[in-house]
Amino acid sequence: MDQKKQNPESNQKLHDEKIKVAIISIIASAALTILKLTVGFSTNSLGILSEAFHSGLDIVAAVMTFYAIRIAMRPHDLRYTYGYAKHESLASLTEIILLFIVAGWVFYEGIHRIFFEPIQPTVTIFSIGIMVVSIVVDFGRSKALYRVAKKSKSQALEADALHFKADMITSAIVIVGLLAVFLLNIPNADAYAALVIACMIIYTSLGLGRRTLDVLLDKAPKGIYSQITNSISDLEGVIRTHDIRVRQVGPETFVDLHIEVPRTYTNSKAHDVATSVEEKIRKTIPSCDVLVHVDAIEGKNETIMDRVRLVAAEIDGLRNVHSTYLSASSLQNNIPNKDLHLYLDVQMDNNLEFKKAHDIIDKFENQVKDKIPEIKNITTHIETEVDENIPVGTEKPIDKSLLNTIRNLALSVETVKECKDIGMISVNDELHITLTIKILTSEKNLTVDDAHKIATSVQNLIIKHVGASRVIIHTEPA
Repeated sequence: MDQKKQNPESNQKLHDEKIKVAIISIIASAALTILKLTVGFSTNSLGILSEAFHSGLDIVAAVMTFYAIRIAMRPHDLRYTYGYAKHESLASLTEIILLFIVAGWVFYEGIHRIFFEPIQPTVTIFSIGIMVVSIVVDFGRSKALYRVAKKSKSQALEADALHFKADMITSAIVIVGLLAVFLLNIPNADAYAALVIACMIIYTSLGLGRRTLDVLLDKAPKGIYSQITNSISDLEGVIRTHDIRVRQVGPETFVDLHIEVPRTYTNSKAHDVATSVEEKIRKTIPSCDVLVHVDAIEGKNETIMDRVRLVAAEIDGLRNVHSTYLSASSLQNNIPNKDLHLYLDVQMDNNLEFKKAHDIIDKFENQVKDKIPEIKNITTHIETEVDENIPVGTEKPIDKSLLNTIRNLALSVETVKECKDIGMISVNDELHITLTIKILTSEKNLTVDDAHKIATSVQNLIIKHVGASRVIIHTEPA
């Protein structure tokens, strides 16, 4: 079943905000790259040059993020049934590969300058200043990217935000290296700073890479299984859950699961339980698309009669079973032994050939004995289908004497306080009586069974003294 979608205007506004911060990030990366390259080459600072190439990579990453965001907003179609959101994760993975390449180059150059070709950089106000500017710019765009990433659950923007946080640290390391060269006269301090930067890039890339691969390989978010099971554990009708599958696609979480419900539930009731499960999970996990598969299993409160009806429902040709009861060959402490005899009526098609009907009954009886071992014998009575065509009766006027007779008969039963709404209907030349009785409830708390017994007493009296074929009584508390 489909999840509740956000307002299209809200989605578009969020998309525009993502595009805006991505474009700002591209412009900032381009400006920093040009400045760092200029200062790096003029001062021979490997730390600044490594940062320049790092910023150049930021341009590539920001452009990829920009296009990935645009593609990810496309709605799902027949080719990409879960949508295009994973293009953002793919862009992040490409960015990580490029980060490893740059880290390798910086590490190589650092080792080369330390051991084979030492070059002492020229420290100027510009070399320090450009790194300070870089820290300020990275702080601003990292904060903006993270804010939008959190709001939109964009992995690409979050990767960029974390990337630029790492850039702030590497820029600070470059400043430390340059100051060490200038103040402490350590010629290789800049190269050592470059090695630290390379290690920082690798460390950051490994963290981002693990998270990106988790999404691309459909790893379930941590703790989500317990969230799902806990949210639906108290729902009526859910016996167990199993085969829970979760995948994260951009801002959306897709959940598939199986629930077990009593097999005595109707299709409609089982569907209602599944709907309740979906609603509970959506409240627990926002932006969630839930698919529930319902498995019908034997419930702990299932009776023998429930099991008989379930067997009957699986037999083609049996329309219904009713008037079922059991007898036992003996009782122990008022509990029947396991040798039970089942009696019941079965409804079948009026025009069904008798021999074929008998074969169907044999099949039904054999399956009942096989699935309910305590039933040893079965006696079935075949009935034709009832209510195949609903009969239409004719309301008849009722004379005053008959009206009084019915009312007096009803009021003669103890606890019946009032009798009203008496009607008479002719159905297929049969007389049907309908009435409403009010039953006293002040003396004791009457159960449904008590009320039914009282109504049955009234019903029997009217059938006996009036000659009605059927009496339908509506009961109300007095």
